[in-house]
Amino acid sequence: MKMNNPISTPARGYFASQLGGFPSAKVGMRLLALAFDWLLVGLLLVLVLLLVFGQAWLLYHVSYTDSALYLVVVTVPLAYFGGFWGLLGATPGKLLLLPWLE
Repeated sequence: MKMNNPISTPARGYFASQLGGFPSAKVGMRLLALAFDWLLVGLLLVLVLLLVFGQAWLLYHVSYTDSALYLVVVTVPLAYFGGFWGLLGATPGKLLLLPWLE
C-alpha cells in the first residue's frame, strides 16, 4: 500500500486544478472585480507605506525622489496579482464574484 508523504509539496498547478475552470465573465462583472482588486491594492499600499516610512513621513516629508517609494508602489501590486494568480488562479475580486458567474 502506497502512502502519501504529508510533508511533500503539492504538484505544480495543484491549487488551480482543485478550483476547476472559472466561467467566463461579462465585461461589467470583470470591471467590478477589477475595481474591488484595485481597492484592496490601494489599502495594501497605504498599510505598507505606513509600515515602511511611518506616519510622519507620509504627512510631512513626502519626497517623490525616494527610490524606496517607487519600489513599494511597484512591488505591492505585482505581489498581489502575481501571488493570487499563481496560487489560486484568480484574484480575490474574481473569487468574490464566482457565485454570480455560474
